Amino acid sequence: MKATFKTIKNKNDNPTLADAQKYVGGWVELVRLNDGVLIINEEGKLKDLDLNPEASKLFSDSHGHTDYICGPAIYIPSSVPSEWHG
Repeated sequence: MKATFKTIKNKNDNPTLADAQKYVGGWVELVRLNDGVLIINEEGKLKDLDLNPEASKLFSDSHGHTDYICGPAIYIPSSVPSEWHG
């Protein structure tokens, strides 16, 4: 699966759980960042999905170069109201 990247720009574009699962192609995992959250495929590495450079950079900016993200990702900045920020 291609490593696509989507940024949510306003609260009206917030994905439902079903929307997020469809976009990432499976079970979702929420990754907290300093300035928002990423919604990714929980099994992205296990399924050998493509590296997602945009999502990996956001992860590294928040957590250092400790890991990387594979597969499609949805980014919701903390400036956008969302139930995903929890």
